[in-house]
Amino acid sequence: MEDKRYIKTFKLLLPYLWPNKRNDLRTRVSFAVVALVLAKIASVSTPLVLGGAVNSLTELSAGINLFMLVPVALIVGYGVARIISFTFVAVRDALFSKVSQHSIRQISLNMFKHLHNLSLQFHLNRQTGALAKYIDRGTKGIDFLLRYVLFNVVPTFFEIFLVSGILFYLYGPWYAVVTLTTIGLYSYLTFQITEWRNVFRKRMNQADNDISTKMIDSLLNFETVKYFNNEAYEFNRLDKSLEDYELAANQSRHSLSLLNIAQTFIIMLGITIMLVMSAFGIKNGDIDVGGFVVINAYMLQLYQPLNFLGSVYREIRQALTDMENMFSLLEVSQISKDDLEDIPQSNVAEIRFDKVSFDYDIRRTIIKNISFTVPNGKKVAIVGPTGAGKSTISRLLFKFYDPKEGGIYINNININKISQESLRKMIGVVPQDTVLFNDTIYYNIAYGNTDATKEEVIGAAKNADIHNFISTLPDGYETIVGERGLKLSGGEKQRVAIARTILKNPKIFFFDEATSALDSSTEKEIQKNLESVSKDKTTLIIAHRLSTAANADNIIVLDKGIIIEQGTHKSLLLEKGKYFEMWGKQKLS
Repeated sequence: MEDKRYIKTFKLLLPYLWPNKRNDLRTRVSFAVVALVLAKIASVSTPLVLGGAVNSLTELSAGINLFMLVPVALIVGYGVARIISFTFVAVRDALFSKVSQHSIRQISLNMFKHLHNLSLQFHLNRQTGALAKYIDRGTKGIDFLLRYVLFNVVPTFFEIFLVSGILFYLYGPWYAVVTLTTIGLYSYLTFQITEWRNVFRKRMNQADNDISTKMIDSLLNFETVKYFNNEAYEFNRLDKSLEDYELAANQSRHSLSLLNIAQTFIIMLGITIMLVMSAFGIKNGDIDVGGFVVINAYMLQLYQPLNFLGSVYREIRQALTDMENMFSLLEVSQISKDDLEDIPQSNVAEIRFDKVSFDYDIRRTIIKNISFTVPNGKKVAIVGPTGAGKSTISRLLFKFYDPKEGGIYINNININKISQESLRKMIGVVPQDTVLFNDTIYYNIAYGNTDATKEEVIGAAKNADIHNFISTLPDGYETIVGERGLKLSGGEKQRVAIARTILKNPKIFFFDEATSALDSSTEKEIQKNLESVSKDKTTLIIAHRLSTAANADNIIVLDKGIIIEQGTHKSLLLEKGKYFEMWGKQKLS
């Protein structure tokens, strides 16, 4: 089962290693393989040249060969062969580096794009720390797999069979049998112990994920921790995960020591047997002294890469697991469809909800069979008590969710037939909960239109009544707002959000409790600015403060997901219904 999963992972990786329409990268891969083969040929030739040099020196010392030319030439040849081998290895790495880095870049970018195309439900349920770890480990796993598997492990086994063939040809079958048996036992033992060690590795990864998640979650909620004096509680939570990691890490380290001892025993046993055989061969005249050196050199040459086989095998397994976890994210269904079309460009923007129902849980309906229209250039406000379903309407309009029943239309086109990108270009949203990027105020405002000029950014800030405040700051528009905008007050963050929505200049304005964090005087000032900016624009307002909705062309009163009243401010007050009751309570408060 695991083998099938790993094969699937390799298949997902292959297109990045042999990319379409990138002949330059394909050429690099081809030349890298050629360099690899030449490096191995040079590598297996070095012991033979060394053996020849030893034999010539032996003859020289015995007075058989009086000329230094042959041994010197062989010694030089040995050095040249080693240089050639290392050179081809370096050339191979240099050629393939661009391919591997391009693969990692494309995979990371595709992952990032895919995550942005996933549903809001996915992101509400995600653990940011664990998700970041999946991606980080996955990309590192790709890098490791390419460097060690393709150009180290696979070539090592190729070299083993090549060396075995040479030993068989030169010195007889038993030398090849001992070599392959030693390598076989070495590999079997390594794989078995490594499988046992993987249990500890999985525990380490689980603990590591918990550590990352708890640290990020706690730091993101720094203020909440302080509000409730729960520093010690947070420390203890983290320490439990750190303790689990420590235990698993120690077990992993101890088992690695056992593996290294076992590996050394087997490989040295094989070398010893081979050297004893060659010693008897010299005695019997079947092998010369150079042959003894060749056999020893070959075994040591094979031992060096095999010595790391245990850790490499473990890392290979882990890299494949990490890659599988990362690629599994790509299998999560996207909410957007590639075959959706852009909405025709028009200055008209009419919104219509037609018998729309929605629930997050079948046991609890959020909105039920609601219908209303926001005519082009008009302002409609939706009010109601907390939990009435007001904010859900914004998420439905923005296609974070799809209605369970009914349809939502813009200019008589069902938004299910409209691409997300086209739809969202039309709508400017000021959310209730404003989260800013950990960057400058200027960056956060300009995010509404990345092509805007500095003058346009400042103009938007003025319309949002925040320019004067920014001007008083030491760094002005270059002030860093901090993680999630924590360096700004709630009202300041909300005005930044209003400014960037103004800068976007959409056809449809959607204000979701846009002034909820502002004081009364600031609210009135911004309301004037918003009314000026949204004049003749289709505007939908979600309001908790009824003063925000008073000037709307139509006010919809929502309660328990159902429209119970609608009309103008004056007409609703005359009805003396739910709106009248809410207005009276807010006036008294």
